[in-house]
Amino acid sequence: MVAFQAKQPFFAFLQGIAAGTALEETAPAENYILDERVPDAREDDFLGLNGFASAAHDKNSWFKQHVDYAKDRVALPAISGTFTAINQPNWLGFSPDWDVVRLETLCGLADRAKRRGSDVDEAEANDLIHDMLRARETSTAFDPFKGARLEKWLRHVSSGSDRRPAFVAPFAEVEDILKQPGWANRLRDALGLGHIHTWAGSPMTVVLMQYNLIRVHNAHIGKPAWAASPTVLDDVPGQMPNPCFFPAPKKASADGYGYTVDLATTGATYQKEFLHGHITYTLADIRRVGEVTTDVQPARIADARKDHRELLKDDLAHFADLPARP
Repeated sequence: MVAFQAKQPFFAFLQGIAAGTALEETAPAENYILDERVPDAREDDFLGLNGFASAAHDKNSWFKQHVDYAKDRVALPAISGTFTAINQPNWLGFSPDWDVVRLETLCGLADRAKRRGSDVDEAEANDLIHDMLRARETSTAFDPFKGARLEKWLRHVSSGSDRRPAFVAPFAEVEDILKQPGWANRLRDALGLGHIHTWAGSPMTVVLMQYNLIRVHNAHIGKPAWAASPTVLDDVPGQMPNPCFFPAPKKASADGYGYTVDLATTGATYQKEFLHGHITYTLADIRRVGEVTTDVQPARIADARKDHRELLKDDLAHFADLPARP
């Protein structure tokens, strides 16, 4: 496996983009150049879709190709391409006996439920979740009508989701963060979730999901795989590849984990992450609700990537292929 090095003229195009100054372009170009885990057949599949390999390349056509590929091959198939034979070298054989976490935005969950016809809006979902968590914390009964309404909403959330793989982190990696008063901001930073930010000056409500991997394993029994190392081609963006993602070198991650780019200005740590197949959420998965009250500016993402790259550069097999920077 290489990182598109043998795929000219696309690789030369990537190097030219990586030599630029716009973060939204240079970051994904660097990721394509550095990612050691994309199998050769998957590179060919990416380049072959829509005849992209033989077309003229520019930023817009490349971003469109990434979006089209991610939707067509990763997000929409009944079994995501992440877990089919074309990506077999990246399958992971975890023993599924431990918890993982995901940070979801409440507005994102509500949008997915709305697509499936739910009449529970974001504000009501927020109230219902708080009521449920309060009942759980006080060991009191949760109103059965509210419970049924929230459960139906969550079923709509899951049915409104596509089949893209889920980026998750081991609970043990972030347990200390969750004890902090500002856990939502800190976890957003630690997991490299730069797309989660305030909205029109108001905090962004986030929901912490936590569950045991045995659920995921059991949901995918009989399928080719259920867990995988993250690659640049597993990112399913809305408009452009994620500048907060950074591919993990094999030398530094023999067990197949990825490492998040911590966006914090001080005290940065690098959390493990990996991918698993789609599951249906349950109410028990909802552990807490918080508010993200800060934003991560592009300059901060660029600095965080630089720090992350410096930390890993001795292990990156293709670091020398990046264009020199002043």
